[in-house]
Amino acid sequence: MDITLTHALEYGTESPVSVEDLIKSLEANERLIRQSGRLLAELIPGLEVETTRVSVTHISQESPLKEYFAAALVLAFQPKMSTAVPHIIEGLTGTPLNDDYNTVLTLFVLLIAVEGIGRAYERFFPGKDKREITETRDSLLKKAAAITGVAAARIVDAIAVLFTGKTLRPTVAASQKVFAPTRGQQNACIRDSRRAVLIPPGAVALAQAAAGLPYEVEADDSGLHMKNEWHPKASVVFHAHDRDKQKTGWAGHIPKLFDDRIPMILDKSQKPEKLFGKTMVTADVLVTMVEDENGDMRPKEMLLVHAYGK
Repeated sequence: MDITLTHALEYGTESPVSVEDLIKSLEANERLIRQSGRLLAELIPGLEVETTRVSVTHISQESPLKEYFAAALVLAFQPKMSTAVPHIIEGLTGTPLNDDYNTVLTLFVLLIAVEGIGRAYERFFPGKDKREITETRDSLLKKAAAITGVAAARIVDAIAVLFTGKTLRPTVAASQKVFAPTRGQQNACIRDSRRAVLIPPGAVALAQAAAGLPYEVEADDSGLHMKNEWHPKASVVFHAHDRDKQKTGWAGHIPKLFDDRIPMILDKSQKPEKLFGKTMVTADVLVTMVEDENGDMRPKEMLLVHAYGK
């Protein structure tokens, strides 16, 4: 299935942006658009995404600087994927495309950029307050979760995968370059095409401090690895329930895969009250595996996507 998504940013700057900084931001946005395709695949179990083309559809260097992109994606569904089409896929493939879904790619790009600049800021200024960056991330997460129907905690875990192994350094570097047009600018902000402020001046100011410094990967930064495993119709044993919540209070294990109790998140489509009190259920689950200090992959968390039966 072929779809085209748009990504648009407006840089609220008071003076013209140099060609050098413009080129940096264009290249960085292209990289993070492609990473956003990976993010989408991480969020939807059984979905494969290939970003075949990223093109610039409009640039205006008048104040504010405007950069508009179009991304062509190919979506492929694995045979074992649940027959229930995820909320986000229904929205992305709708005709005409809902205005909210026209902004989802921009949200993904900026979520990755904010995560990357946050990591850079922590590296260069350890112990310093980065509250504005954290608050901006939380605001973007809330918007993305509302549009996609995917739990914010799940989005956080999926973004973390993009900052592992060999992709860590280039993704942080691209995140830094997204802020290049704000270099030397006072009270700069980043908005979407509807002029809604997505990254306010306070967060941009912190990003400016970390954007121009070279990010070096420490030896153990890229050593740890994280991956997601899709397990359809697995037998899940519950250890903890919460009738009123989907994100907290749930835990369990999958006997055929591991015996350790790990935290569980219920997908937004699952109603806690229908699972409350059950000791075991057959379900499609996505298990997040993390490499430990010995190099062994251990389960960290699982997302219960779809439970079978009444």
